Amino acid sequence: MTPAQIATMPPGTTTALAAIFGSLVGALGSSVSTWITQRHQDRRELLAKQIFHREQLYSDFISESARLLVDAWEHNISDPRNLIPAYALLSRIRLSSSQEVLTGAEEVVKDIIGTFAKPNLTPEEIRSRATNGEDPLRKFSDICRAELEFMQRYL
Repeated sequence: MTPAQIATMPPGTTTALAAIFGSLVGALGSSVSTWITQRHQDRRELLAKQIFHREQLYSDFISESARLLVDAWEHNISDPRNLIPAYALLSRIRLSSSQEVLTGAEEVVKDIIGTFAKPNLTPEEIRSRATNGEDPLRKFSDICRAELEFMQRYL
């Protein structure tokens, strides 16, 4: 259509075309808005699942490491197979965590192995370490908390 033909259109046709184009633009805008909202919601759900997974993983690693540390304080290594759960958790951390968390976890495992090689502690020495705030897992826990807080900012 030429501009002259558009100018000579009957008013009813112009009104009908305006209504049709308005409906199309409105439908397109609504569809795009819905798509963007759904995509954002899907990403948030995925991030929430990742946060939950990491919290569980870090919690399991901390629990197993604490158990092994106490065992290392009380005994020399009697069965290296006792370290398998810690190594398995370390490998799972390697799959999904940041380099900082992985480095912290590797340091904890090295500390556990080094502690097994040291002389055993008496119950009094263990109590003393606990009451003096000595926490071999503190650094790892702090790194994990920082990573999880960083991830939660994007929720």
